[in-house]
Amino acid sequence: MVPFAIEVELNNVAVSLWVEQLDRLPDDDGLMRYDVRSGLRQAVVALKMEADPYQPDFTFEAVQAIDGFFSGEELLVIIKAIRDYNDQARFPFNRLPFTN
Repeated sequence: MVPFAIEVELNNVAVSLWVEQLDRLPDDDGLMRYDVRSGLRQAVVALKMEADPYQPDFTFEAVQAIDGFFSGEELLVIIKAIRDYNDQARFPFNRLPFTN
């Protein structure tokens, strides 16, 4: 898939992330995987795009590699940024008028 860049604030520091969607469609459980990289930090995050990350029952899966790890709080910030990016990318298509 096509990678994209997003900016997030982690521990009061602006961080650029390189994100790539790994799956074309969600799996049977509704999870979509993303490869997230920043410097030497990397994680593959699987999340339900429809679920709200601020609800107590929100769950996600993350496999982290390389030298550094993202904390759980950092992963939630990253997930929200990915969701916001996807929502903004879909927005123009939701505004198109229907034609017959």
